[in-house]
Amino acid sequence: MCCWRKTLPSEMRLPVIVSCVLLAAVTPALSDEPINFPRIAAQLSRAQLMESVGALAGFDGRQSGTPGGEAAAAYIVRRLPKAVLQSFPVNTVTIDAPVQVEILSGAQSRSLRNGIDFLPILSGASAPGLSGSVVFVGYGISDAAGGLDEYRNVSVTGKIVLFLRGQPKAYSGRISHADKERTARAKGAVGYLAVTGPVLTPYEQRRGMSTEPMAFYDGQTEAPLPGLWITPAAADLLLEPMPLTLESFQHDMEGSVGSRSGETGSRLTLAMEQHHVTGMAANVLGFWPGSDPELHNETVLLGAHYDHFGIQGGMVFPGADDNASGTAVILEVARVLRASGIRTKRSILFIAFAGEEQGLLGSKFYTMHPLAPLHLTRSMINVDHAGAGDGKITVGLSRIEKSQAQTAAERAGLSDQIELFGFFPGGDHVPFSEAGVSTAAIVSSGTHPDFHRPSDTPDRVDPEILLSIARYTLSLLLTLANAGP
Repeated sequence: MCCWRKTLPSEMRLPVIVSCVLLAAVTPALSDEPINFPRIAAQLSRAQLMESVGALAGFDGRQSGTPGGEAAAAYIVRRLPKAVLQSFPVNTVTIDAPVQVEILSGAQSRSLRNGIDFLPILSGASAPGLSGSVVFVGYGISDAAGGLDEYRNVSVTGKIVLFLRGQPKAYSGRISHADKERTARAKGAVGYLAVTGPVLTPYEQRRGMSTEPMAFYDGQTEAPLPGLWITPAAADLLLEPMPLTLESFQHDMEGSVGSRSGETGSRLTLAMEQHHVTGMAANVLGFWPGSDPELHNETVLLGAHYDHFGIQGGMVFPGADDNASGTAVILEVARVLRASGIRTKRSILFIAFAGEEQGLLGSKFYTMHPLAPLHLTRSMINVDHAGAGDGKITVGLSRIEKSQAQTAAERAGLSDQIELFGFFPGGDHVPFSEAGVSTAAIVSSGTHPDFHRPSDTPDRVDPEILLSIARYTLSLLLTLANAGP
């Protein structure tokens, strides 16, 4: 059974939906005539897209389970046809007071700046008065069987470990951030510092990662440690007494696997209070009915997450590119379809997901409580990071024919800008793919320098990139919604 709640202010509340199928939507006069894509796409508006980005970026960071997240949901409700809410509980993490970090390296004492030199890892633990010596453990890997154990010759009990994100090229195993945190805890560490090193893989580029520190959730591990992302410059200051630099370490690890672990000779103090409160978040859904006598019972989903990190340590995370931009795209596509009155063969369900930053909570909840039966859900399109990058469009496909994605690009006049790949891990399309639904993940290519940072503001969003992604998204949506049986 679907779980539907009324979580918005009284003036915005909607009828509670208890059925798992929407029967019909109130729409303007609809047309079954052949689709004239140039005419429809010409209605996409840069100004409207940027207005949506600006509005969404103004809701105090839209953290799920907070008033800002609720206000963002209310805004989206006003913009989607036949909008309904799907509510679920969420564990909200907030850091109210400024985070204080000080390092003592040799004779130097320096206070690090939140949002510039470091950002807290939001899935970590509080550290009201943490102080300890810092031990460098390379990439933080302890895998003797795999030929790399960077904890072998060091003791980290009661200490703070410093490691790089990612892994060396010569190491053939697989390691996640959560694995590194679990290892540090098992070895007795009381906290960790993760260095934002180089962008390593096409997937990381797709997610917009950069060498800047970023706010981060990695799921709630058991008994999490306090953690910070720090810049390479801050790490070099900690490593200076060894003496060692990140550049020399990475160079040494380029062609072979070996350990350079050891006491840095530096100390760090951290004061950070995290608060965990269980609240309610809501996916916002809008419906557009199909027209084909046989295919209208099938659904194509177009989704984007609208949540971000809220206010942390006194800093607002606006999340303009991540992901006010993707939300703006689905709102604009919905507006244009509504204005044109066209009918697609299959029905279309628009979904603005909550809780993505906390671990794909909204999309996971939807796939467990689908409004449209998953076996009749033909495909799901997810739009994320649609407002910055290098001007090209990356599309990750799972069980969708590459020819369909290429046809959509040709119709949109964007063939030269499209880069097609296979399935991308990470993002709200993943729960759908795991449930057997065909998926397409659309993002702007290239590195997004403000990824998960307070500087992700509307002025950093490129309206031309945003319009191109909206145009391609509309074309792919129409392609999939009108494809044959």
